[in-house]
Amino acid sequence: MSEFVAEEEFAQAAPIPGSPTLTERIRERPLLSAGLAGLVGFVLGGGARSRTGTAVLTLVARIWLRRAATEAIANAMSGYGSVKGNSAR
Repeated sequence: MSEFVAEEEFAQAAPIPGSPTLTERIRERPLLSAGLAGLVGFVLGGGARSRTGTAVLTLVARIWLRRAATEAIANAMSGYGSVKGNSAR
């Protein structure tokens, strides 16, 4: 019974002003959305149960993590040494 109450409360919750809707996010990044949908379908369809499926997921995860780490390092390096809003000068 509490599950239905939570679903009703979620449905009645007001969206956060200025936050993009799911449709807007999909339109902004269609390839990412298609990739995520494919990944979810692969996992829910049982593809992750086989050795091959696990190997594919591991490969994709390693590529994604390497890219995320590279972007984080690049962002940190590009902001290094820049003057922030409250300087002592």
